[in-house]
Amino acid sequence: MNSDLPDVPLEQREILRYLGYKRQHELTPELAELVAKVMVEVQKVSQVRSHYQFFDLAETSTGIQVVGSDLVLSGTAISRHLQGATSVALFATTLGSSVEQVIRRYEITDLTHALVLEAACTEYVEKLCDLTEARIAKEAQSKGLTANRRFSPGYGDLSLAIQPAFLATLQAERTVGITVTQDFLMIPRKSVTAIVGLFPAGTTAKPTRKEPDWCQAYLSKEESK
Repeated sequence: MNSDLPDVPLEQREILRYLGYKRQHELTPELAELVAKVMVEVQKVSQVRSHYQFFDLAETSTGIQVVGSDLVLSGTAISRHLQGATSVALFATTLGSSVEQVIRRYEITDLTHALVLEAACTEYVEKLCDLTEARIAKEAQSKGLTANRRFSPGYGDLSLAIQPAFLATLQAERTVGITVTQDFLMIPRKSVTAIVGLFPAGTTAKPTRKEPDWCQAYLSKEESK
C-alpha cells in the first residue's frame, strides 16, 4: 500500500467478532487498547498486493467457462450468482507473508497479541476486498457494465478445487505472490480470491452491492496521489 495514503478504516467490533467475543462480554480497557494498537500494526507490517482482470464468459456442459483460461465455474450457487452476467472480474488479494512471521513471533512471547493480530488480519483482508470490489465496479461502469457482489471459491457448492486454475488464470504467483497447496490452501494464508459478476448496464446485478462509504473516499484520495 502507498504509505502516503490513509489507513483502511478497520472496525473494532469486527475484530472482536472474529475473536469470538460476545456482545454480553465486558470489553476490558486493556483489550480495547490492544485492539486499537493492532489495527494500526496490521497495516504497517502487511505487504498488501492485489490483482484483478476482466474475462468474458461462455456456457458449457460442465459449467461456466472463463474464456481464455482452463477455469470452469461449476455449481448451483455460482450459476445463480452469475445468472445474466456477460463477463466477470477475478481477483486475488493478500497481506503477504511478513504479517504471518510477526504472528508466529507473538505466539511465543504474547499469545493474546497473536490472537488479536490474527483476527485483525481477517478484518483487514476483508476490507481490502471491499476496496478491490469498488475498483472493479468503477472500471466496470466505465465499460458500460454493472458489478454484483463478490463470490469466493468455497462458498456454497463452488469447490476449493478450482483454486489452482483460478490462480493460474491470474498468474497469481507472479502478480501477487500467491501459491496453492495440494489441499487447495493458499500461501500466504491471509489471501482471498473472488469472482465479481459483470452485467450489461441497465440490468439489475444481483446480489446487489452495498459499497462502504469509505471506499470511494479512499479511491479519490488514491487517484489524487
